Amino acid sequence: MKRLVLVRHGKADQSGLVDNDFERTLIKKGQKDARFIAGVLKDQGLKPDLLITSDAFRAFETAKIFADILGYNPDKILKEHFLYDGYTTGQLIDFIAQQAGTSETIFVFGHNPFISQSGIRLSKNFHQSFPTSGCLGLKFDHENWNVDPGTGEIDFFEFPKKYM
Repeated sequence: MKRLVLVRHGKADQSGLVDNDFERTLIKKGQKDARFIAGVLKDQGLKPDLLITSDAFRAFETAKIFADILGYNPDKILKEHFLYDGYTTGQLIDFIAQQAGTSETIFVFGHNPFISQSGIRLSKNFHQSFPTSGCLGLKFDHENWNVDPGTGEIDFFEFPKKYM
Protein backbone atom coordinates (compact mmCIF):
# COMPACT_ATOMS: atom_id res chain seq x y z
CA MET A 1 0.00 0.00 0.00
CA LYS A 2 1.35 3.42 -0.99
CA ARG A 3 0.14 6.64 0.55
CA LEU A 4 0.48 10.06 -1.10
CA VAL A 5 -0.33 13.25 0.79
CA LEU A 6 -0.73 16.34 -1.37
CA VAL A 7 -0.43 19.61 0.55
CA ARG A 8 -1.09 23.17 -0.58
CA HIS A 9 1.22 25.68 1.10
CA GLY A 10 -0.08 27.86 3.92
CA LYS A 11 -1.54 31.33 3.46
CA ALA A 12 1.15 33.64 2.13
CA ASP A 13 1.89 37.33 2.05
CA GLN A 14 -0.13 39.12 -0.65
CA SER A 15 0.70 42.65 0.40
CA GLY A 16 2.72 43.42 -2.70
CA LEU A 17 5.76 44.24 -0.58
CA VAL A 18 7.57 41.24 -2.07
CA ASP A 19 8.43 41.86 -5.72
CA ASN A 20 9.02 38.22 -6.57
CA ASP A 21 6.18 35.68 -6.18
CA PHE A 22 8.76 32.96 -5.59
CA GLU A 23 9.96 34.71 -2.41
CA ARG A 24 6.57 35.22 -0.76
CA THR A 25 6.51 34.00 2.85
CA LEU A 26 3.80 32.59 5.06
CA ILE A 27 1.81 35.05 7.12
CA LYS A 28 1.12 34.24 10.78
CA LYS A 29 -2.25 32.68 9.88
CA GLY A 30 -0.53 30.49 7.30
CA GLN A 31 2.01 29.31 9.86
CA LYS A 32 -0.71 28.66 12.43
CA ASP A 33 -2.93 26.77 9.97
CA ALA A 34 -0.01 24.63 8.73
CA ARG A 35 0.91 23.75 12.32
CA PHE A 36 -2.71 22.88 13.09
CA ILE A 37 -3.17 20.59 10.06
CA ALA A 38 0.21 18.93 10.63
CA GLY A 39 -0.97 18.27 14.20
CA VAL A 40 -4.18 16.70 12.90
CA LEU A 41 -2.12 14.34 10.74
CA LYS A 42 0.21 13.55 13.64
CA ASP A 43 -2.82 12.67 15.78
CA GLN A 44 -3.89 10.30 12.98
CA GLY A 45 -0.52 8.56 13.29
CA LEU A 46 0.83 9.66 9.91
CA LYS A 47 4.61 9.34 9.54
CA PRO A 48 6.23 10.53 6.31
CA ASP A 49 9.02 8.57 4.65
CA LEU A 50 9.75 11.37 2.19
CA LEU A 51 8.83 15.06 1.94
CA ILE A 52 9.06 16.75 -1.46
CA THR A 53 8.34 20.45 -1.86
CA SER A 54 8.31 23.24 -4.36
CA ASP A 55 11.38 25.35 -3.81
CA ALA A 56 9.29 28.52 -3.50
CA PHE A 57 9.77 29.90 0.00
CA ARG A 58 6.14 29.59 1.17
CA ALA A 59 5.94 25.91 0.16
CA PHE A 60 9.31 25.06 1.73
CA GLU A 61 8.30 26.93 4.89
CA THR A 62 5.09 24.85 5.04
CA ALA A 63 7.06 21.63 4.51
CA LYS A 64 9.44 22.56 7.35
CA ILE A 65 6.48 23.10 9.70
CA PHE A 66 5.07 19.69 8.81
CA ALA A 67 8.52 18.10 9.17
CA ASP A 68 8.94 19.56 12.64
CA ILE A 69 5.55 18.38 13.87
CA LEU A 70 5.69 14.95 12.16
CA GLY A 71 9.24 14.21 13.32
CA TYR A 72 10.90 14.33 9.90
CA ASN A 73 14.44 15.68 9.52
CA PRO A 74 14.05 19.04 7.69
CA ASP A 75 17.51 18.61 6.15
CA LYS A 76 16.11 15.67 4.17
CA ILE A 77 13.27 17.63 2.54
CA LEU A 78 13.67 17.37 -1.22
CA LYS A 79 13.16 20.71 -2.99
CA GLU A 80 12.08 20.63 -6.64
CA HIS A 81 11.53 23.64 -8.87
CA PHE A 82 9.11 21.90 -11.24
CA LEU A 83 6.55 21.90 -8.41
CA TYR A 84 6.56 25.69 -8.64
CA ASP A 85 6.46 26.05 -12.41
CA GLY A 86 3.73 23.51 -13.10
CA TYR A 87 3.62 19.91 -14.15
CA THR A 88 1.36 17.19 -15.44
CA THR A 89 0.09 14.40 -13.22
CA GLY A 90 2.20 11.96 -15.22
CA GLN A 91 5.34 14.03 -14.60
CA LEU A 92 4.56 14.13 -10.88
CA ILE A 93 4.06 10.36 -10.64
CA ASP A 94 7.19 9.67 -12.72
CA PHE A 95 9.20 11.95 -10.44
CA ILE A 96 7.81 10.33 -7.28
CA ALA A 97 8.58 6.86 -8.67
CA GLN A 98 12.19 7.93 -9.35
CA GLN A 99 12.70 9.41 -5.86
CA ALA A 100 10.63 7.08 -3.69
CA GLY A 101 12.99 4.18 -3.07
CA THR A 102 11.34 2.16 -0.31
CA SER A 103 9.09 5.04 0.80
CA GLU A 104 5.54 4.08 1.64
CA THR A 105 4.20 7.52 2.64
CA ILE A 106 5.21 10.56 0.61
CA PHE A 107 4.15 14.16 1.13
CA VAL A 108 4.22 16.64 -1.77
CA PHE A 109 3.93 20.38 -1.02
CA GLY A 110 2.89 22.67 -3.85
CA HIS A 111 0.68 25.37 -5.27
CA ASN A 112 -2.72 25.74 -6.82
CA PRO A 113 -3.98 25.03 -9.38
CA PHE A 114 -1.51 22.15 -9.85
CA ILE A 115 -1.79 20.55 -6.41
CA SER A 116 -5.62 20.46 -6.65
CA GLN A 117 -5.49 19.17 -10.22
CA SER A 118 -3.13 16.40 -9.13
CA GLY A 119 -5.57 15.34 -6.42
CA ILE A 120 -8.47 15.37 -8.85
CA ARG A 121 -6.59 13.38 -11.50
CA LEU A 122 -5.03 10.83 -9.17
CA SER A 123 -8.14 10.02 -7.14
CA LYS A 124 -11.23 8.07 -8.05
CA ASN A 125 -13.65 10.71 -6.82
CA PHE A 126 -12.03 13.90 -5.52
CA HIS A 127 -13.41 17.08 -7.14
CA GLN A 128 -12.39 20.01 -4.95
CA SER A 129 -9.86 22.81 -4.92
CA PHE A 130 -7.43 22.88 -2.02
CA PRO A 131 -7.67 25.79 0.39
CA THR A 132 -4.35 27.00 1.80
CA SER A 133 -2.88 24.45 4.23
CA GLY A 134 -5.29 21.87 2.82
CA CYS A 135 -4.10 18.33 2.32
CA LEU A 136 -5.47 15.27 0.59
CA GLY A 137 -4.37 11.78 1.54
CA LEU A 138 -4.62 9.13 -1.15
CA LYS A 139 -4.01 5.39 -0.83
CA PHE A 140 -2.89 3.24 -3.74
CA ASP A 141 -3.13 -0.54 -3.62
CA HIS A 142 0.26 -0.97 -5.28
CA GLU A 143 3.63 -2.41 -4.30
CA ASN A 144 5.51 0.35 -6.16
CA TRP A 145 4.93 3.97 -7.15
CA ASN A 146 3.97 3.26 -10.76
CA VAL A 147 0.38 4.25 -10.08
CA ASP A 148 -2.25 5.16 -12.64
CA PRO A 149 -4.40 8.30 -12.59
CA GLY A 150 -7.87 7.77 -11.18
CA THR A 151 -6.85 4.89 -8.89
CA GLY A 152 -6.24 6.66 -5.57
CA GLU A 153 -8.65 6.01 -2.73
CA ILE A 154 -9.34 9.08 -0.60
CA ASP A 155 -8.01 8.51 2.90
CA PHE A 156 -8.66 12.05 4.17
CA PHE A 157 -9.11 15.67 3.11
CA GLU A 158 -8.05 18.04 5.88
CA PHE A 159 -8.12 21.84 5.87
CA PRO A 160 -8.35 24.48 8.59
CA LYS A 161 -11.94 25.65 8.02
CA LYS A 162 -13.17 22.08 8.46
CA TYR A 163 -12.48 22.55 12.18
CA MET A 164 -14.03 25.99 12.67
